[in-house]
Amino acid sequence: MKSVLSLAVVILLASTLSLTEVHAQKTSAGYDKSVNFSSYKTFMFSETKGARNPIVNEMIMAAVVRELTARGLTRVDANPDLRIAYLAAAGFGLHVAPVSFGVAVNPVYAGVVPHGSASWDVTTGTLVIDLIDNKTDRAVFRGTAKEVLQRAPSADPAADAKLVSKPINKGIAKIFKKYPKPGK
Repeated sequence: MKSVLSLAVVILLASTLSLTEVHAQKTSAGYDKSVNFSSYKTFMFSETKGARNPIVNEMIMAAVVRELTARGLTRVDANPDLRIAYLAAAGFGLHVAPVSFGVAVNPVYAGVVPHGSASWDVTTGTLVIDLIDNKTDRAVFRGTAKEVLQRAPSADPAADAKLVSKPINKGIAKIFKKYPKPGK
């Protein structure tokens, strides 16, 4: 009887874990289709404190650098073609300004919103990355990964960073899969 009960507990735990995997992180990305992305050669971060945890900041920046350098861009300290801005939301009530790509793609939910002034709440655990054309000062690419940060920051930044390391790297890799190929 005890082994049957143990087996039932193991099956219950396994099914719970598999449901967690099914409820995986969601990513979305949109870009200005009128922009020639092959003209961008360099980038830099316009802000390096998009998350409260400095270790998480470094993780996000390293993942973005890895993805952009893999696409042929070079990180510079001044006069970039693209500026990178990111925001990691660990709580409710954060509002993100619109990106005007003509008809703006709203990465927080599936669908298209009309062009113009709008903002929306970003829920807990969301990472938003903007690539901004340095000459025009317009966002040309926005990616969002939901369910990246699994809780609000605690007193142990290292433990928090360890908890979110895999989701951050996976989410950023998924976002940049949608980065336009050269020539687009």
